[in-house]
Amino acid sequence: MSVLRIRLQDGIVREHYQRGMQRMMEVPVTYGTNQLGVSGKEFFAYLSTLGGGLVGGDSYEQSFVVQNTKASINSQSSQKIYKGSSRLDTKITVDKDSTLVYHNDANIFYKNSDFISKSVLFLDSQSKLFYLDGGFLGYAEADFSANMSFRLYLDYKLSINDVFFYKSRENLNLFFRHDYFYTVVMRGAPEFETIYNDNLKSYVSTIDGTTVVRVLADDNDIAMKYIESIKNKFLQQEDMKIISKNGDF
Repeated sequence: MSVLRIRLQDGIVREHYQRGMQRMMEVPVTYGTNQLGVSGKEFFAYLSTLGGGLVGGDSYEQSFVVQNTKASINSQSSQKIYKGSSRLDTKITVDKDSTLVYHNDANIFYKNSDFISKSVLFLDSQSKLFYLDGGFLGYAEADFSANMSFRLYLDYKLSINDVFFYKSRENLNLFFRHDYFYTVVMRGAPEFETIYNDNLKSYVSTIDGTTVVRVLADDNDIAMKYIESIKNKFLQQEDMKIISKNGDF
């Protein structure tokens, strides 16, 4: 089993334990930006899986605690899910004085893969969050399995219990009949445009003050342009000056 455990406090890594193939790589938040206005409590890092993905038999466990910090933790690239059974467990805790942007690029599913992902988030009702996760169906030719669960606790009470379960395209309704699917979960969300057309669909719901957006597309560039526009507004609202994968905000 690969293990990654991180605790951030006041914008600094206070605990960092890693074993196996998972890595976190910190990037200075002032890189490529004007240093004026950059808070000393901001943090930016990439997550990387050595080898570029999960193969049969892989098991990953990662946890992140964010205290008095504005943090952005991004996947370095899309994570490939290869043939065989693999598992990823994620636990995230964000206190009331913190903001977290947790950005996963699409999981790319390959034929005969069987993926289990369980994400559990513990937030204070005053915590701010932007969470992104999703997947790409195309390479698998619809021949794979995925069980991706997401649970959000507010003040230690279960608020959202969400599961994406996939066995075949035929078992899915029209909502999921697209190659790319993403889920965005936000606390402290700004207003943004909902879109429904041939190239992009987004569906918005609100639960206990948490905004959930389903994004569906057959073109990942179109999907990510829309998602990045939402994220930009969130970052601007939270006065975060960090860099993104597509350039400075």
